[in-house]
This record gives sequence, C-alpha cells and structure tokens, in this order.
Amino acid sequence: MTTQQDRKRIHWNPRPRNRPGLHLKTEKLPYQRPIISQLRFSASALMVAERIDVKALSGFEIIAKSPFLVRLGKSGVAAIFRYGAVVLFNASGDEKTRLLEAIRAHASGAGDHGAEESAVVDVDPEEEEGPSGQYIKIKNADRLRLQLIAEVMAKATMLSFQERQAGRDFDRSEPLARDLAEDGRFSAKPSELLKAVGSMLLAESRLNGRAGVLDRPDLLWDNPGLSGLYARLEGDYELHDRALTLDRKLTTLSHTSETLVETMRYHSSHRLELAILLLIFVELCLALYGHFSHEMP
Repeated sequence: MTTQQDRKRIHWNPRPRNRPGLHLKTEKLPYQRPIISQLRFSASALMVAERIDVKALSGFEIIAKSPFLVRLGKSGVAAIFRYGAVVLFNASGDEKTRLLEAIRAHASGAGDHGAEESAVVDVDPEEEEGPSGQYIKIKNADRLRLQLIAEVMAKATMLSFQERQAGRDFDRSEPLARDLAEDGRFSAKPSELLKAVGSMLLAESRLNGRAGVLDRPDLLWDNPGLSGLYARLEGDYELHDRALTLDRKLTTLSHTSETLVETMRYHSSHRLELAILLLIFVELCLALYGHFSHEMP
C-alpha cells in the first residue's frame, strides 16, 4: 500500500547520453594515416611574397585546401598561404626550388627571406605533444597536425616579416621627427617626405590586413582534440604578445604619418599665403606706379 509520501515522490529516469562524441576525451583523436613516414623531419616557414593566388597553382597533388596543403615529390609536403607564407615539411632543395618557381608566377609583392622560422618535427606516440627546444613533438605526422603546425609557423614568419618592415619604417621616420624637434622644418626633399608618408600608410594597411594572427584556426572547431597542441605552439612562438606589440608599433607609425601629412599641409598653405601676399604687394606697386605716372606732365 502506497503512502502519501510515496505518491509525492518524483521518480526520474534520465535518458542515455548517447550523442556522438560526447564521451570522447579531449586529447583523443581518430587515427589518421601519416602523410610523412619519417619519424623526424625538418620544418621551415618562408615569407616569399605579400600575396599568393593559391587557387591558380597547378602541377601539385593537393592534400587539403584549408590551409592549402600539397605534396612535393615522394616525401615532401608544403602548406601555402594567400598572405605570402610557405611552410615546407621534409622538402629537398630541388623540391623547394620547383615550388618557389611555380609560386613566383602567381605572387605579388616582395617577400623577405630574413623572416624565416625553422624547427625539427619529432614523431613519438608516447611523448606529450608540443614544442621542446628546437623540436616540435607530435604523436602522428597526419594531415591535421601538419596543417596546425603550418598555421602557427606561417603566422610566426608573417609577424617576423611585419616586425622587420615596421623597424625599417621607424628608421625612416626618426630623422624626420628629429628635424621637427630641432628647427621645426624638414631637411629632406618633398619627394622623400612623400615616400616616407606612403611607406607609413602601407604600414597602416598592414595593421588592418594582418593575417588573423589572433584568430583560432578553423580546423580546431572540428578537431578540438588539437587545442592543447595549438595552445602550446602559440605560446612558444609568442604569437599573442608579438601581435599586440606589432599593433602598437603600427598604430604609432599611423599617427606619425598623420602628423607628417598635417605638417606638410601646414607648410604648403603657409607658402601659398606668402605667395598671395607677394602678388597683392606687386599689384599695389603696379597700381601706384600707374597712378603716379598718369599725374606726371
């Protein structure tokens, strides 16, 4: 016989939590076939141009498209990014030369071979994934992990490229600032001033068009198990701190270019005012001369 208390008791049977992927551990990933069989190989990132038309490239076996991954020969792999970075894995010298020649026909803007990042990838299923000295340790040289390493190294070399560009722009603006501080005028020619302003305006466009350094790679949304590897690589290459520092430098260059433009505008308007005053003075002199010449007998 049921009591009043039993009737008021709520009996709840939870539904089984059988949604796909719910019980997978974060670091657990489905096995994928490695695309590089060697257990240790080189990785290098280059800044070969300012823009690459990736869709126009042909003659290579495409492994993936986001980011664009192609096979080089039998064992080499390359990741190509539209903002000018190329990351090579286990590539020989001939394979590298062939790829760069193919890219040159579909690239614009000058690159910077000084902005280069290099590392050695070490494959060991028993080791924790992430950077360790000069090595990047991974459990498997599959497509997803190589794409993720390429994303980080490409962003690092792009930051190096922009840091070097910003350093040159600062070197160009420093003498101009010193001229203004000493005597309030520029010693440089107007054409040199315009070149400096144009370079700083390009720096401002680079600030607006950075390659999403702080953005999370798209492949992590479908493969959250790689988040730990990405976080360790991002921290080792200091992407976040370097991007913020670069933002401050490029913002300073932008303000400097605005100051130079306003200063040049002020000097040009001042010269225009002097020219107008000179014309008025000449006109008065001619009027007085004509007036007195008519009164003379």
